[in-house]
Amino acid sequence: MVSPISVVSNELARLVPFFVTVCIYMIVSLVSSKPVWLKGLTKILPIICLCVFVLSNGKKFLCSHHSVLKLLAGLILSAMGDVLLLKDDNKIFIIGGAMFALAHCLYTWAFGFKPLNLRAGCLMAVVVVLGLTFLSTCLMTWEVLLLACYCILIGIMSWRANAEVLFHNQRPATKVICGIGAAVFMVSDFTLATNLLCFPVPYESVIVMTTYYMAQLFITLGIVKGNKKISD
Repeated sequence: MVSPISVVSNELARLVPFFVTVCIYMIVSLVSSKPVWLKGLTKILPIICLCVFVLSNGKKFLCSHHSVLKLLAGLILSAMGDVLLLKDDNKIFIIGGAMFALAHCLYTWAFGFKPLNLRAGCLMAVVVVLGLTFLSTCLMTWEVLLLACYCILIGIMSWRANAEVLFHNQRPATKVICGIGAAVFMVSDFTLATNLLCFPVPYESVIVMTTYYMAQLFITLGIVKGNKKISD
């Protein structure tokens, strides 16, 4: 049985640009006085590298697997959301959050709804409710509604990513990678929301961005490699 680690290691050579750009962003983020355009550019470069990684598999592969096209669209929306979240404006911030919400919808669509695995869905529902209950103590009513919509979407995405992982004896490596990516995405967003809405989280930027990039990497690898396995 192929392990998740071997799936990642097999693609390390093609993922070098991704890891390099992540390092560049982390270094730039440590600079106190930097232009917004530079921060935005370095922030989205790793996601652009993942888009290139997906496209490098060829037009035939993309057209043959619609879930890969949905993944690519989700990555593009995520990059747009990254840029919008840089603006210190509540309305633009909400639009940025909407971009990520749409990205989660596309990821959910890419993962599909078979098998259903309602037990995994119930587990994710509990996690979402607990997280939302904690965050809602720091918000007004209309803000809670917006946050609830987002939490539901990312919870559903994580449910579908883990549908063949949780409560299963046979766990395909590519599905495990997707499941980890989705779970880490929830950690990233929860840390960001806690820092923005409730109280300062130590090393918030490092935690949020490392888990965010890890999540996008794992979701991308899982979907691409899973579809390659089907083709083979």
